[in-house]
Amino acid sequence: MTATVERVTPQHRGILSDADQQRIRAAMTGRDEAEQELRDAVLAAAKHGASVRELGAFTGLSTNTISRWKRGD
Repeated sequence: MTATVERVTPQHRGILSDADQQRIRAAMTGRDEAEQELRDAVLAAAKHGASVRELGAFTGLSTNTISRWKRGD
């Protein structure tokens, strides 16, 4: 899926429109929720016996990151 970006010439450089701010905030919230779901899913798989190395290979995450998540850091 490709997003269509409307070209708008800004009236003043450096000003972030309210609409752009809202869109960015919504995207950041979605990203945070997705990251939390990934963390929860990885930790559940680890509890079910998956190794840190296997989880790292499957997800592309660093084994250090997965180990840190398991420690609760």
